[in-house]
Amino acid sequence: MLSDQLPPELIWGLIPRFVGLIYVLSFASLIPQLEGVIGSRGALPIAARLDAIRRDFPGMRRFAQHPTLLWINSSDLVIRLIPWLGTLCGMCIVYGGPLTPWALALAWLLWLSIEPAALVFPWDAMLQEVGLLALFLPSQSLPALPQWEAAVLPNPTITFMFQWLVIRLMLGFGKLKFIGTTISDRLYMRGFFVWMPLPTPLGWYLHHAPRWLLQTMLGFMFVAEVIAPLLGLFPGPTREISFVLLATLMFGIQATGNWGCFNIGYLLLCLSLLDTQASIFDWTHEPWLGGFWHWRTVGENALMLVMFITSLFYLVGADSWIGRSFMHLNLDRWVWNRRWARIMLSYFRAIAPFRAINGYGVFHPHADPPLRVVPVFEGSNDGGATWRAYRYRHVPTRPCDRPPIVAPHHPRADVAIYYAGLAGFDSSFYGAYLGDGTPYTSWTRSSAVERTAQRLMQNDPLVFRALVENPFPDAPPDLVRVAAVAMTPTSMATHRATGDWWHVRRLGVLVSARGREDWPERYAVPEPELFHPEWVNFKRRSAALKAIVRAHEEGVDPDEAVIRGSDLTPDDVCAFWNAFVPALTVARGDFSHLKERAAALEAQFGVDGLVRNERILERFAWLLRVRTERYQYADRKPTIPIESSFRYHMFLHEVVTDGRDAYLAMLAQPETAAARAEHSSDALQLWALALLRYDLTMYHVCVFRWIKMLADAHEYEVPGIFEYVPLLLSIVPEDEEFRPHVEKLQDGEHVIEGLYPPPELPVAHG
Repeated sequence: MLSDQLPPELIWGLIPRFVGLIYVLSFASLIPQLEGVIGSRGALPIAARLDAIRRDFPGMRRFAQHPTLLWINSSDLVIRLIPWLGTLCGMCIVYGGPLTPWALALAWLLWLSIEPAALVFPWDAMLQEVGLLALFLPSQSLPALPQWEAAVLPNPTITFMFQWLVIRLMLGFGKLKFIGTTISDRLYMRGFFVWMPLPTPLGWYLHHAPRWLLQTMLGFMFVAEVIAPLLGLFPGPTREISFVLLATLMFGIQATGNWGCFNIGYLLLCLSLLDTQASIFDWTHEPWLGGFWHWRTVGENALMLVMFITSLFYLVGADSWIGRSFMHLNLDRWVWNRRWARIMLSYFRAIAPFRAINGYGVFHPHADPPLRVVPVFEGSNDGGATWRAYRYRHVPTRPCDRPPIVAPHHPRADVAIYYAGLAGFDSSFYGAYLGDGTPYTSWTRSSAVERTAQRLMQNDPLVFRALVENPFPDAPPDLVRVAAVAMTPTSMATHRATGDWWHVRRLGVLVSARGREDWPERYAVPEPELFHPEWVNFKRRSAALKAIVRAHEEGVDPDEAVIRGSDLTPDDVCAFWNAFVPALTVARGDFSHLKERAAALEAQFGVDGLVRNERILERFAWLLRVRTERYQYADRKPTIPIESSFRYHMFLHEVVTDGRDAYLAMLAQPETAAARAEHSSDALQLWALALLRYDLTMYHVCVFRWIKMLADAHEYEVPGIFEYVPLLLSIVPEDEEFRPHVEKLQDGEHVIEGLYPPPELPVAHG
């Protein structure tokens, strides 16, 4: 038995050192990247966000809601120093000695300080959680190297929570991947080896494996992700079996995909399972029995119990996608008249910023086609006559681009651009369900993609860290656009004959050509009224929207109340009702005229004017929401026949654009909203958003048309913008060159007309 060769003292002497090693790998990976993510010229500048939080949520509460050392100083110098300091802390932990507790505490605090702003992947969450647990290990007595054994074994409840994290994390992945799987998904691995963000060469080759091997691998994943974690719950040899299965899975995933430090980090934590005799019931034996009632022990046990119970809720109801956001979504329908539910929701919202417990699991259960959709930046310095593409350092975009091997390094810019192909960025219409669970990184007026395009036109050296070469070395381009390409693996015969890895076909343009503009930088951080429609909780707490409601309750005219606490003026409101709303309602709901109406609005009001009018629209909608929401949640009759929060918000847009008289009438008689909703429609609800954010709407139209997984979300009744997928799919982008039509055959294979299986022809290099 493995455990016979690894005494508990050695295992628990290694675990804190392994936590230190994960810190080293994670922080070191960020050294060349963090400034480009949250620096002043980064994709998600943290200083601007902290300024907005000060504005929107004044008072001490903001420190608990957004815990970070960057409140003290968020300069680029500090951001550059944090990964170096974190790496040093990790090295100190690995070495051991008397400084270990301090290094563990500082490393955890540093990771917490940057994690909500930029680190949203499962391995990021895992490190935040295991780093907190490591604070309760008896690290003050951890001997320095070369002595490896722990001088004191940890509290049994701490031992259990380490093992429970290993078990719960993998159960989360298994739960999400296999609940809902059908026999038609038995070739799940065929597509999985392709559409993961950064497949390796081995993953590419395994895509071509025979059907029996792919089905065998999927069967092993079921055993490793569902059965093996459960075996880890029981003392004795079953834990060794669990360890072997999980370790084998980690080696396989490490070889086929670039998932940062996840596989190495999780494998190291699995070592806790080799303490096969450890049990939470060890308190009945010496030496634990004598110290059971010590105040520190009682406190640790109570805290571990609370964390365990909390983790059960995350295991059942959350995953890596929504684990940071679900408690902040608008859940009023479920908690409106349930005091116990409101208390529980308040608890989850209070602990969420500290990432002490997380949900895990990222892959849905249904097999997707072996298709990659990747955005590609293109520049032109001759007015758009010719275009040259930028190449990423790690993400393949050309037929000859070899799949990379980069893990345990995590190239965040490369992975971010891949998810941008799914509209998974800070301007996403469904971004409230993803990301870091804060309102400043979703529904933004300008996207990180647009801001990157602007920086390419400035030859910003920070951007080029994620690029292989600059196709405009002498002078930056005058225009930049963002296209998208579809990629499927070439056949083995084509690969042997030409050396090409991918069959590439251009889909069209995601972001139309633009010259130098300053508005993308100015609108990178939203005002509270422009938070995502699901962020009702944050809107309700913001100072600006509180001022609106308070003024109206005091009898202030609505036109005056909606500009309270803002830089908006009475003239802006007058122009909104007299000029903007009439212009907005021309051909209202007729999406065949969407482009021309959007162009006319921008020509009339300009980008800045559109943003100011959108803010006014959202403020009027918020005031109406406060008046009508009790009818929406069935607390009062008649009930508004709209269930989802997102659709309700779009309906409020529709009511405001009915005109001032109709709006004021409903504000005075909110019960009339139910009757008005009977005459609503998808086209009328979405019209204002589609015009005000035309470019982003078309971006989502493209990804819904090109990516089957996103279009299918409508069939699974995913709420939000997905409720409008049939309407959005009816829009045909002018720049669309190819739309993948996916057919799933009865044997589980996929066919994409004109793209997959790829033709047995040499592919021209580009």
